[in-house]
Amino acid sequence: MRNLIFTRFSAFIVLLFIILVPGSFTLPRQHNFLGHDDKGGLLNDILRRGKLVAITDNNPLNYFTYKGEPKGYQYDMLQSFATHLGVELELISEPDPHKAMLYLKQRQVDIIAMELPATIPQRNYISFADPLFVSKQVLVQRKPEGWRRMPDSKTVESKLVRNLSNLSGKTIEIPLQNQKQYYLADIQHSTLNTANLTAISDVSQVEMIEAVAAGEIEYTLAYEHIAKALSSVYNDIDVNTPTSPDMEISWAVRKGAVNLLNEINQWIGSKKDSREFASLYDRYYSNPRWASLALGHKLNYSGISDYDELIKNSLNSSHWDWRLVSALIYKESRFRADVVSHRGAFGLMQLMPHTARRFGADINSSPAEQIAAGVKLIQHLDKMFQKSVPDPAERVKFVLAAYNIGQAHIIDAQKLAAKHGKNPHVWYDNVEYFLLAKSKPEFYNDPVVKHGKVKGVETQRFVRDVLDKYEHYKTLAAK
Repeated sequence: MRNLIFTRFSAFIVLLFIILVPGSFTLPRQHNFLGHDDKGGLLNDILRRGKLVAITDNNPLNYFTYKGEPKGYQYDMLQSFATHLGVELELISEPDPHKAMLYLKQRQVDIIAMELPATIPQRNYISFADPLFVSKQVLVQRKPEGWRRMPDSKTVESKLVRNLSNLSGKTIEIPLQNQKQYYLADIQHSTLNTANLTAISDVSQVEMIEAVAAGEIEYTLAYEHIAKALSSVYNDIDVNTPTSPDMEISWAVRKGAVNLLNEINQWIGSKKDSREFASLYDRYYSNPRWASLALGHKLNYSGISDYDELIKNSLNSSHWDWRLVSALIYKESRFRADVVSHRGAFGLMQLMPHTARRFGADINSSPAEQIAAGVKLIQHLDKMFQKSVPDPAERVKFVLAAYNIGQAHIIDAQKLAAKHGKNPHVWYDNVEYFLLAKSKPEFYNDPVVKHGKVKGVETQRFVRDVLDKYEHYKTLAAK
């Protein structure tokens, strides 16, 4: 009993001491252990592990394999972002978007990269990045039988559904796992809920479009960018009836992944108007050959032009790809050997008379001689840039630019780039930038500039257009 009284008295004395002498005793501070994603934890984790883990669906335009290499719009975009972060990319394919969102919620993936409208119910635990592009949902229907033989487009139009109310009593089949992705309110409203919306299990959006093309089903719904890509392969389908407002196509991350979301948005903002973004979109959604490859269709090679063999023979042992030369010729003359520009450039390669004479051709030369002279000019320029642009892939851009505007202006732009802290060995956003800057007096009057003022916009477009056409030709013809 005495011990109990003593213990209680001692506790009272300690408590009194704490009250009367402020600061004499401090309770241990309770640490606020934040969640993993708070304050950018996820971005730091991605950088620490050296890997970005993303998930996309089984839409082949997003992710497919061509000649053993991964391809697809979402794959290429994610790979570009992973390169920006300096990490590797691991991409997982999951056909069900709701499972994909579950994987995101359970921290098994970092990013969802698929057609995921921002209207989904799960938006309370995911955040959407800025849009990569804007699309809408459309009705996929089969064109009327014998539409090619109809007298005019008005006759074809009259047999297609253009007003959603005409879907009353019709059956529209959509994939079960994608059902909640679709914007169905306008269809139900327009048909007074008489449209029969049927969800089919174990099929993809692409398979449903193919079923319409084959005449197996009457209607389905799809995103416009996917539907238009497939309509370039399956010519008997129509995809021009919208069924939703415009919808932003965005990546999604977990709520709270603030720094990762900001990093994605800053990257998208810096690339939004770039050639890279536009080129990737066009490659997969506007190029019927890439759509065919994504669907696993074998391409029938019918050649690029009537001059394929002449181009190949003229290159001999050159490292230049004949398809790249073909792309240049297409840009210059559309493969017309007799065309003459208002400035006097002539033939397939659009050589100026004095340049043509230097390399063994004139306005009366045959197509073979024109091509040979143009290839000699290309090889000459390639040799001239070997020291200043040692990377062959990068040097191609400089040669194309010099072919268009002349070597002297490109050398001026290289000197400006070096003077202003840019890379004189890199074209995009470096030498290209200063070629454009040569239209401004503060740059064309710079002492390092020896060849004066020039507008570089046409040359910028020339390089990009030729390289874009080259990408197209690579899917068309073997090297």
